[in-house]
Amino acid sequence: MADIRYRVYPTLLNEFAKFLSNPSLENRSALLNRINRVSDFDEQTLMKFRKGTSFEDAVLKDKKSDFDPEIIFRVKEMLPKNFVSQLAVKFNHADVQFYGFADVAGEGRVIDIKTTSSYKESKYKTNFQNLYLYALKDKGFSQMEYIIYDFETIKHEVYSLENYDFSLQLHYMELFTEFLDENRRFITDKKIFVEPQVGGLFG
Repeated sequence: MADIRYRVYPTLLNEFAKFLSNPSLENRSALLNRINRVSDFDEQTLMKFRKGTSFEDAVLKDKKSDFDPEIIFRVKEMLPKNFVSQLAVKFNHADVQFYGFADVAGEGRVIDIKTTSSYKESKYKTNFQNLYLYALKDKGFSQMEYIIYDFETIKHEVYSLENYDFSLQLHYMELFTEFLDENRRFITDKKIFVEPQVGGLFG
């Protein structure tokens, strides 16, 4: 088994895919900021993030919110009866470790809860959070779901293990490591790199 040299999570891979589809200087800068954990978001974007967190907390933690209680109730009804929230997920592919936290995992279902003001059909079909299902496929999980509130109605996307092709996303993980190596001098947050262990009995 290859030694792990990189640790990546869905947000980085989604940003990398965006960069590959349009390798502009602006998208490259945004990608490096995500890698370096530099916040370059405007107040409107930050407000969207806060709304998403508030909605998730209302559903999973029963926290008070400004959302319609009927919407919160309906989303809760869509969840498994038995589940774990914020499940730590990880797997290794080649020399890359993928990691993240699944909002909901239970009864063979992995679920992410989202809010968006610009929903389109199959919006999350290529989202790298789908790799949560890949990571959990040997533990009895068979589908990845997104429950989305667009501030009007609830949307539901379902992707099954049987029909989903993970090969492109795994390939993107490999391509991302090439980008990391080529741009190492611009990366200030070195946590993405796993340095080889030295020392020990035979070091």
